[in-house]
Amino acid sequence: MIVRETFFAIEVKDMPRAAAFYVAAFGASVLFTSPGWTSLRIAGVRLGLAWNPDHAPCRVGLHFAVDDLREACAQIEAAGGQLVAASVEVAPGVIVADVADTEDNTFSLTQRA
Repeated sequence: MIVRETFFAIEVKDMPRAAAFYVAAFGASVLFTSPGWTSLRIAGVRLGLAWNPDHAPCRVGLHFAVDDLREACAQIEAAGGQLVAASVEVAPGVIVADVADTEDNTFSLTQRA
């Protein structure tokens, strides 16, 4: 077997809103979009958005390493997301904050000192 790419997919209720969030919050590039699936590229990694009208809020395995955690949290909120848990130092020089996108998918932002 040859693996050509690895990507991550998350469910969303509102495809246009979710795609707009990731473009505004992270500068995502839209590779493909349709009512049921959108492919984005963020920092060289592909993120798939899968439409599910019954999507329930959940934690997803996304982690974004950022240079400025405070600025990143502000961008999340400006794009329509929310801060779920205030930043905390989880290891020496490693600060993490939990945030959610417009679809109530919770993920982490990490800053290393």
